[in-house]
Amino acid sequence: MKKKAATISLLLMIALFIIGLDLLFTSTSIGQNAGSQAIRNNGGSMDTASYEYIINSTATNYRTGGMVISLVGGFGMLLSGFFIYKEL
Repeated sequence: MKKKAATISLLLMIALFIIGLDLLFTSTSIGQNAGSQAIRNNGGSMDTASYEYIINSTATNYRTGGMVISLVGGFGMLLSGFFIYKEL
């Protein structure tokens, strides 16, 4: 039973790791999309400093979230894999 729980945990941590890496690598395009949406919401024009701030802050937020999720997933993968290895 413990090995089954560890296997499920390992699969969940692998999924978290992949999701975190995806957020890390797509954070720039997410930031650019947020900037484009802000321009559309303001009628097609806005201050350049505000536009850059929106892009940078959105990209940084997604990058930070992706880093945290991938670190949790990676550390969980190591622990789950070690537990499965010890059971063998």
